[in-house]
Formats: sequence, C-alpha cells, structure tokens
Amino acid sequence: MTGTALVTGGAGGIGRAVCARLAADGFTVLLADLDRSAAQLAASTIGHGVEPWALDVTDPESRRAAVARADALGGADLLVNCAGVLRDARIRKLDPAVFRRLNEINLLGPLAMIRLAAEGMAERGRGSIVNVASRAWLGTFGSAAYSTAKGGLVGATRSLSLELGPRGITVNAVAPGFVDTPMTDSLPPEIRRRALAAIPVGRAGTPDDAASAVGYLAGAGYVTGQVLVACGGRSVGDPYSEDGH
Repeated sequence: MTGTALVTGGAGGIGRAVCARLAADGFTVLLADLDRSAAQLAASTIGHGVEPWALDVTDPESRRAAVARADALGGADLLVNCAGVLRDARIRKLDPAVFRRLNEINLLGPLAMIRLAAEGMAERGRGSIVNVASRAWLGTFGSAAYSTAKGGLVGATRSLSLELGPRGITVNAVAPGFVDTPMTDSLPPEIRRRALAAIPVGRAGTPDDAASAVGYLAGAGYVTGQVLVACGGRSVGDPYSEDGH
C-alpha cells in the first residue's frame, strides 16, 4: 500500500522512525507534530516525500486543518496515531488533571483524528489506520492513567475494525514495550534497570522496531482489529532471571 500517510506525533522518537519507514516504502508523508520546529527538523532529516505540519491533537480546528492538508495531498490513505504523552503516578498520588490530560492526548485525540480521516477513506473505499498503543494496556505498576488511556485505544481499535471494515478500512494497533526514546529516557535509573531486566530478548526496543510493525500493518489489507505487541517478549512473561540463566 502507498499513497498519503498522516502521522501524528511525527517528530517524536517512534513517530520519526515511522515517517522515515513510510517514506522509504513510497508514501507521501504528512509529518504532524505539536512542535512545529521539531516537525520541520524531522522532515528535513528524512528528506524527500515528507512535509512537516503543526498539529495539536486536542484542538478540533487543528485536527481538521491537518486532515484537510492530507486531503489536498490526495487524501489520507493511512493514518498513524502516534502522538502521546507519558506522565503517571500511583493512584493515591494521581492528580485528576493529569489523568484527564493523558486521556485527552492518548485516547480522545486519536479517536477524533480517526473520525475525521475515516470520512475520506470511506468515500474512496479504502484506508488503513494504525494506532500506536503500548504494552502498558496489559497493566503496568504505578501507571493506571497511562494504561487506562492505552487500553481504551486498544478497545477502540477492535471495535472500529468491525465498524469500518465494511467500508474498506482496516484498523489495527501496535503496542510497543520499552523503547529507547526521549520519553523513556526521562524515567528514573532504577525504573529503567528493572524494565530492561524484565525483557526476555535482553534489550530495549528501538524506534525502528516499532516502525517496522507499523509498516507491516499499514499494508496488511486482510489484517484488521489486531494488536501487534512489539515488546521483546515482555508480554509473555518475565525471564527466569535478570541475566537470562
């Protein structure tokens, strides 16, 4: 599958890798990000076929403008919801404002983008939507708000695949595990150590690992409603010991 791809959060660690992968696969990519300067830098780094765009997924006018620009480029054949934020706490210390913000960006924003992009896809009779969720949807200690938002995105993915499938649109999700990005770099050292020790393959994921999964689902026309967990085996269980023996 090729055409025009709209990628939210395109200047982030995973988002940039996704844009680079899709451009290499022949897509015209609208690299959309809240940070206009970061979007411009990411687009210039990737090169031909990538256009930067400023997008706030929580703002209705900004969402409509991004989809309109994708339509001007031929229509969004692929929407990748990659914009997200990680900020959490144990429930007794969780600020309700943080909970609302996490859900606004990680869940409600993607759903609103799908609603807009799916209109044009349905008119053309084809389209692919890939939501970047997280292995956290299976549950992560001290991460109730983030897990709630990503779990909601997984549930929406499955439901929307049933609703949009008859209109020629596939809807899938990639659920990365621990990936080395600026977002995870901000975690306390002990949390990082414990997270890495729990990965059976013995390393953190890379943005390219997640991008490969997105690229596969983007072109898998007979796959819909699925969640591809790219976590180095973490979702299966803990390794026997930290050194793998």
